[in-house]
Formats: sequence, C-alpha cells, structure tokens
Amino acid sequence: MSNTGIMPTKTKTLNVRITEEQYEELEELVERGDYTSKAEFIREIIRERVDDFSRFLHEKAEKDRDEHISIEEYGETRGLE
Repeated sequence: MSNTGIMPTKTKTLNVRITEEQYEELEELVERGDYTSKAEFIREIIRERVDDFSRFLHEKAEKDRDEHISIEEYGETRGLE
C-alpha cells in the first residue's frame, strides 16, 4: 500500500442471470468496442442507478426539510413548554 492515505477499494463478486437475448446484446456492445468488457457495462449501469438514487434521496431530504418544524415549535403546538 502506498503512503497516499487512500485505502484500496474492496470489491465483491456478483453472479446474475440474464436472458440469452440480453447476453447477446451485451456481447455485441463489447465487440463493437462500446465497452471493454461485459463487467464494465454492468458496473457502469450500477453506478448510474446508485448515483440516480443518491440524487433522489438528496432532493427528497431537501424537500422534507422545508416541510419540518423545529422540536421547539412542535412542543409549543402540543402545549409542552
């Protein structure tokens, strides 16, 4: 390990089942040079979905924050001072 302070990324192996048609389309993408491997394509799709979900959560949190009141305000509405 280098002294840069960056920890190596831990990885896990994932096995998936896809249809023959999906597999053939995936192979075609690799053969055309759109991706260097089938695994690269799958990793990119996962990254995109995770990023999309993260953006969704951040947007939801921002919207929810605008709808919430402070604990003090809540207590006042319940007569808890």
